[in-house]
Amino acid sequence: IEGVTSSGINAEYGAQPFEVLPGFNLECYPNRDSTIYKEAYGIESAHTVLRGTLRYRGYSSAMDSLIQLGLFSSKQRDLSGYTWNTLTKEMLGNKNLTNSELRRKLTSLFKGDKYKVATIKKLGLLDESPLPANIDNTMDALVDKLASSLMMPEGETDVIIMNHSVGVRLPSGKCETHRSNLVVYGEENGWSAMAKTVGLPVGIAAEMIMNGEIKERGLVLPFSKDIYEPMIKKLALEGIEERREVECDEFDF
Repeated sequence: IEGVTSSGINAEYGAQPFEVLPGFNLECYPNRDSTIYKEAYGIESAHTVLRGTLRYRGYSSAMDSLIQLGLFSSKQRDLSGYTWNTLTKEMLGNKNLTNSELRRKLTSLFKGDKYKVATIKKLGLLDESPLPANIDNTMDALVDKLASSLMMPEGETDVIIMNHSVGVRLPSGKCETHRSNLVVYGEENGWSAMAKTVGLPVGIAAEMIMNGEIKERGLVLPFSKDIYEPMIKKLALEGIEERREVECDEFDF
């Protein structure tokens, strides 16, 4: 949104339900400064430009609980001998809290939000498991914990979702919304959606360079048709293809 940037991700900072794709319970929050893309894409006349991140509903609230607990700190400290239970208690002011006092403190911190309290428990931050011996700040400790507690189990698949929505007013005065939706699923016991959507474009670009289809050298952004049009066609052959739709606004002006 013009002139607006975001340093956080909870509802207070702009996370909103995203209901463009039926069947997905999603939310969207602003991803850094969106205004730089007006020039990059040649749409300086656009009134509103928003680059957002899509997540399942509740993600921003869960992340905000970690922020409120104070775990996003890179300040060095001695964490030797700590378990996640004692660290969480200390972040609440007293590592000697009883478990019942711990629950009351969390409930108070989150103003009665049961989802946030459940998030802390589900992520294992009340466990008696020890922190890694070589970690000296709470952020690195959290990253290590999430890397294990959120690891995809065998057989689980991921999904990549991308949406572009462009509202336009035609010379006739008629208003339309053009949408492009991309949904890619990972393969069970095969390539993940993340691997396909990141790796295939890089591989295609490398092939296009070797075949002389991309003649520019240096750091080249895929903004020109001679790069992105053949790449989109090649991706479609690999099963990565967007679906487009156009909606006419009910009340034109």
